Amino acid sequence: MIVRLVALVVALVLLPATPAYAHAGGLTPHNEHSVVTGVEADGVRARIVNNSTQVEIRNESTQSLTVPTGVGNATQTVPPGGVVYVRDARARWPHREWRLPVSVGETPGAIVGRVDLLPPPPTALWLLVLVVVAAGVAVLGRLRRWRTALALAVLAVAAVNIAHTIGSTLAVTGQSFLPMFLGASGVGLVCWPLAIGTAVAAARKSSSTAFAAAVVGAALVVAGLPDVDSLRFGALPFAWSADLDRLLVVLTLGGGLGLAVGGFLAMRSALATPAPQP
Repeated sequence: MIVRLVALVVALVLLPATPAYAHAGGLTPHNEHSVVTGVEADGVRARIVNNSTQVEIRNESTQSLTVPTGVGNATQTVPPGGVVYVRDARARWPHREWRLPVSVGETPGAIVGRVDLLPPPPTALWLLVLVVVAAGVAVLGRLRRWRTALALAVLAVAAVNIAHTIGSTLAVTGQSFLPMFLGASGVGLVCWPLAIGTAVAAARKSSSTAFAAAVVGAALVVAGLPDVDSLRFGALPFAWSADLDRLLVVLTLGGGLGLAVGGFLAMRSALATPAPQP
C-alpha cells in the first residue's frame, strides 16, 4: 500500500504542471504596504486587502455609491449594503499618496491612502536557518531508531506545510476558503495523507519507511519551492506575521530536504546491514 502511494506522489511530482502560485488566490510577495488613511464620504467604509493589491469598499449608506472600476476612468455602482473589491493602479507604488474619487448619490467624495515601501528581510540568515534545519533532519536517518525519528519528522514537516497553506488561504479576502485552500495545497494534498502512511509503516517496522520518508521529503520540497520569494520580500500574503510565514517556508523546504537525504541514508544503511541467517 505504502509503495503504491509513493508511486502516486512520484507521478504527480514528475507530471508536467501548470505554473504554481506561491500563495492562495494568486497573491505574490512584494515590498509595498498600502493603507487607507481616510474616507471622505458619509456611509462608506474602505480598507486595503489581499496583500495591498485591492481596496475593499463597503456602501453602508442609504444611497447608491459610485466607485472606480480600476480600468481607465470607468466607474461602477454599488447598491446600499453592497461591497466591491477595486484593483486600481493609483493605490499602488509608486504613488506614495493616493486618492480614489467616489460619490454617494450626487455628493462627491474620495477614499485616500498612502503606500510605504517595506525593507526586505535578511535573506542570507533565513537561508542559513534552512541549511541548519536540513542538516539536522538528515541526521535522523543515521539514528538507531531511525524509523521513529523519520516518521515523526515527516508528520511535523507535513503539519508545518498545512499551517502555511491555511495562513496563506486566510489572507485572501472576498473568496471562499475551501476552493482557495485546495488550490493552494498542490502536491500537499498527496503528501499529507502519505505522511500518515509513513508513520503507519514506521509503527509496523516496514522496510519501506525510509523510502517513503525520502519521497515525501522530496515532494514537500517541490511543494515549498514556489514560496522561496517569501525569503526576499517584505510584504507577504499571509494571515499572520511575515516572519512566521518565512519560518514555515524554511521548515518545509529544509525539513523536506533533510527527509530526502535522511531517508536515503537510512536506506543505504539498511542495504549495508547483512541479512540474518536462516
